[in-house]
This record gives sequence, C-alpha cells and structure tokens, in this order.
Amino acid sequence: MQYDNSTLTITSIGTPDPFVTVFRGRYYLTFTAGNRVEIWSSRSLADIESAADRHVVWTPPQGTDHSVDLWAPELHALHGRWYVYYAAANPAHGNKSHRMYVLGGPPASEDPCRGQWEFLGRIHAMPDHWAIDGTVFELNGELYFAYSGWPPDNPDDSDLIQQLFILKLDDPTSAASPAVVISSPLHDWEITREGNGTNHGINEGPQFLRSPDGGIAWQGLVFSCGGSWTHEYKMGLLRYTGGDPLNPASWRKSDEPLVQTRRHGTGPFGPGHGSFITLGGQVVAIYHATDTPTDGWDNRRARAQRVAFTEQGPYMGRSLGMDLQKSDGGLVRRMKQRLGMSGKSRAEQASEKSLRTLLGNSPDRV
Repeated sequence: MQYDNSTLTITSIGTPDPFVTVFRGRYYLTFTAGNRVEIWSSRSLADIESAADRHVVWTPPQGTDHSVDLWAPELHALHGRWYVYYAAANPAHGNKSHRMYVLGGPPASEDPCRGQWEFLGRIHAMPDHWAIDGTVFELNGELYFAYSGWPPDNPDDSDLIQQLFILKLDDPTSAASPAVVISSPLHDWEITREGNGTNHGINEGPQFLRSPDGGIAWQGLVFSCGGSWTHEYKMGLLRYTGGDPLNPASWRKSDEPLVQTRRHGTGPFGPGHGSFITLGGQVVAIYHATDTPTDGWDNRRARAQRVAFTEQGPYMGRSLGMDLQKSDGGLVRRMKQRLGMSGKSRAEQASEKSLRTLLGNSPDRV
C-alpha cells in the first residue's frame, strides 16, 4: 500500500493533548493550558496559531479541589449543548487528586466561543479514583465515556499503572453504569522502563475513531502509551469487535503500535494523545510530538498526519522520522536532518504541501 506519511507541524508553541472539533466552517482547538480552558477558533487549521480567535472559556477559582493542573480539555456537542470535559486537581493534594470535570456551554447550534460557560462539576456517579483524559463517543446508539485511571484498588496511590476504563452515560454529565477496565498495559511497547527497576505501564489519551465508511470496516479507540515525558510515547489501537462495549471481550488490542518514533529517527519524537477529524473523506490525526528526544514535557507541539485504512485497520506508517542509519538520500541529507535543515526530497515537500493545502482550507470547502 502506498501511504503518504507527511507530518505537518501546526503550532510553534507547546500545545499538548490537542483536540480538534469542526463546526460550521471553522476548526476549534483545545489543549492543555494548565490553569485554564482555552479554545482557538480559525477557518484554517494549518495556520490556526496565527489566524485563530482565542477565547478563555473557563478559569477555575483558587483553593478548590479543581483549581490546578487542568489537563486535556475536549470540546463536544452533545444533546443540543456544548460541553468541555477535562481533568483537574486539588492544589493541596497534587496529582493524586486528579478527577474528571465538565463545563456546560451554549446551545450546540451556536458558536461555542461566543456564549456563556458554567461549571457543572464531576460526572455524577463516576467512580471516585484518579482519572484523566476523558472522552465521549456514541456507539450503538448509546453514549459512552472512556478515560485513563489508576486501578481502584490502589491504597498507596501508585502512579506506575494506568488503565483504560469505559462507562455508559445516561446523559452528558451522569454515569449509567459502573466503570469497566478494557485495557491494561501488557505489551512491552506500552511500558517505559526507567533503568532503575521502576517500570511505568501507561494507557491514556483514548480517542474514538471510525473508518470513513461509518465504522463498517473499523471502529475503536486509539490510545497513547509509554511515558509522555519520553521520546518513547506512542499510540496503539483498541478495536471494538462488537457486542456490549462494557464487556472487555468486545475490545481487541493491536499487537504493534499505530505510530511511534523510529529508533534512530530524526523526529518528531513521542507522538501521542491524538484526536481525529474527517475532511473530504480523508481522516487526519492531530497529535502532539516534540522536536528533540530530550524535550520531555516541554515543546509538545501539535502535528497533523493523514490516517489510512487497510483490512487490518488504521495505518499511519508505524514510525516517524527518517532513519539515520539508512543511506536513503545520502550523507549530506542526513547531516541536514541533524542540523535541523530541510533535507527533504521533492516528493516529501510536495506531500507536505498537499497536507498544508488540505488543512489550510475552511472545512466546509474541502
């Protein structure tokens, strides 16, 4: 299969955990800003940083259980209203106090950046344990909520294991079922080893994805794994195979990652926490990645890349960045890559230009 693996960087500043929504000819980008929920709105995704209207729709009051470390906000239109789902923590207790919260906005027929927003609190009847990266999706006519959490039986508040949970929603702010574990970090590529005997098994950032045929060929969750502070961060697949979504047997994990950085590649590094949009029948992933393998949590910039679909499911080339150990393009090209110069072939430049053109148009003109 011929696959165009062009990657387009769409922000020059850190915009970790990017989530993009399309509405009435505009792109709406949310990301982890830390102390607020901010939405960027633009008719061009390729130029969203320079062209966007920027709106802070929520700044939490100080001294509450949800005042700090606002992570991974997502904007969703559900049941006639705009909602934002995000994680937040209590400043007195730090990371272990992260829980999922919901904001309610204007009617879904209106621009989400123009109306009033209100704090709705936690999702009612959701288990009270560490939870981040919540996302909402419809499956079989029902609304579901997937998130990353520590195991409920975790008296020491250990952060070494993160699992993926799912629960059914009665409405956008109320759980209608217990939370069920549908994925635990079992593959070697889901685990980050510190070298001192400490291993982090991480599943987080779930995002629902359907093939362009409406999910007939493939539907399921794309998730992130490995340490988000490392260049080993990557994305994997959890396919929905049918049946009750609350049954763990209804989900099948891929044997290999969907996309990761080449072992000896030039970057971007640590591709993860992606969201997905469909433009003109093409599926595009928007995820964060860093420019160097040592950036850690800094410089996680939003990138865009096409997603193809094969008989096995979504395909993104499996790895990013030219392999410096291979002689494709010669020594001069590899040296340019190391020095941050282009070093791209004409075909690669043309592919990147094509992707920029796709994302530079208003979504209603694609």
